[in-house]
Amino acid sequence: MTQLLSSVDGGSQPSRGAGSWRAHPTGEDLQMISRTRAAREVLAGKWKIDLLYLLARGVHRYSRLYDNLTGASKKMLTDSLRALERDGFVQRRLYAEVPVRVEYSLTPLGWAATEMLIALADWAEKHWVDVDSARARYDDARAESSEESATPARRAA
Repeated sequence: MTQLLSSVDGGSQPSRGAGSWRAHPTGEDLQMISRTRAAREVLAGKWKIDLLYLLARGVHRYSRLYDNLTGASKKMLTDSLRALERDGFVQRRLYAEVPVRVEYSLTPLGWAATEMLIALADWAEKHWVDVDSARARYDDARAESSEESATPARRAA
């Protein structure tokens, strides 16, 4: 991580041009990128993060999860739960009752993932105004740029 940050924030490596990396990414950088991509892929899917948040509130039966995921189909819920179970985030417990009772809960790995998600939510709460401001500035600059480039064409017509 330090290696990557020193490359980005003006480390001692020679520059290849304005706005470019000061050095080629190191093997450590590439491994970190690969690990991050793999982690994103594990959590990819419309409902997986929502399920982790819901399960962080306690053990839930399938019907309770379904009721709390407005817009999710039963198939998508089942597929997401199975994927999270396969990846070791969720534990499924079957109780031999009539009718059969099935409960879902987080594993230690699932709890570790929720820590990361809470940190991301905290970051968003702290910085979302900055993101919105940056987007507005960017969009305004793009709109001004396209208006300026369209003006000479209108004059020529």
